[in-house]
Amino acid sequence: MPFVFLGNHGLELNGNPINDFIFTSIQVGMLEEFAKLIPFLIILTLFRKQFNEPIDYLAFICFSALGFSAVENVMYFYKHGAQIINGRAILSTVGHMFDTALIAYGIILFHFKKSKLGFGIVVIFFFLAALSHGIYDFWLMFEYTKDFGIFITIIYFLITISLFATILNNALNNSHFFTYKKVIDSTKVVSRLLIYYGIVFLLQIIFVSIEEGIQFGISSLLYAILFTGFIIVVTIARLSRFKLIQHRWHKFKFELPFSIVSNSNFSSSRNRLRIVLKGDSYNEVHLTKFYQEDFYLTPVSKTKTILGDTKLAHMERKVFLKNDESYFLVKVFHDTNRIHHDSYLLMPKKSNQNMINDKYPIVAVLKIVNLFDLENANNDHTKFRFVEWAFARPKINI
Repeated sequence: MPFVFLGNHGLELNGNPINDFIFTSIQVGMLEEFAKLIPFLIILTLFRKQFNEPIDYLAFICFSALGFSAVENVMYFYKHGAQIINGRAILSTVGHMFDTALIAYGIILFHFKKSKLGFGIVVIFFFLAALSHGIYDFWLMFEYTKDFGIFITIIYFLITISLFATILNNALNNSHFFTYKKVIDSTKVVSRLLIYYGIVFLLQIIFVSIEEGIQFGISSLLYAILFTGFIIVVTIARLSRFKLIQHRWHKFKFELPFSIVSNSNFSSSRNRLRIVLKGDSYNEVHLTKFYQEDFYLTPVSKTKTILGDTKLAHMERKVFLKNDESYFLVKVFHDTNRIHHDSYLLMPKKSNQNMINDKYPIVAVLKIVNLFDLENANNDHTKFRFVEWAFARPKINI
């Protein structure tokens, strides 16, 4: 059955999948995305000078999406009660931001990447935003998928988290103010957002307990922790992991933000499965603070060492080799006059203990035989000779 127009009311849900998908994409998605776009355009017109890097467009358009989502969430709260708080706080709110961020990304590609499609790229991403909105809502609204539509919606939501992370990453990579010295402290981002969502959970339990009783409130808390809690942790962690490479435009990958890998245990014949979040999990904030500055490099082992003792070093630049693995090119001086030195690569230690006293990052010191090896993006750490483990600390601390 084709979709039906009813006077001035436009489309309506009628149980036909084609009609209902068009309804969620146009009647819902396109109208809501346009509504979220209006405040952004007003801000863009009035405060044009404030928009001087890609992340500005994303930030302001996401503010608009958050405002729209807040009003919508209040309406749902009065209609359905406190039980919907945690679901809408993560799925609906972040979903609104992602959809509208697609529009901002079209503007970014037009303004900063100089897309060959010209302004047409903005129009395309507006329709993609409406389509994304429609896909999200369709599985919740379509009559024949209501029983399992929420699970399809969640899978789609998790895929959009990977796309959202790419959009944010590309915006940061192509900032006019980009510097490797300024790195997002992912640990602080994750901890703060978990606290904020924890407060939301607590408020929901209080309201649900008032409405339905304490026992029901406790059971809803268990549901929130087991189900919504997993989604929140995955979302927060993935959206805080970036591979910052100046001028790089990462391609979209339609993938879940995590993978399930087999972890074999030599003491057992069983293979244990574990969930691994995608994105670079290493927090480089402790190491990049030495970028283009002097610091001290100290061997981890005081007996089996080639460096000998603590050396003055200078971090020259960041190097990306195979699979965009990051390294730091440093000069290590052998005298106080800084005349004699050797060049090394420092590779951050990412597994097990990777910090000394929770302050000083541990690195692998790699000997460079040929500086031209740094220009070959197909090389990895095996191309360089491992010297020893050391840790970096500020010059003022010695």
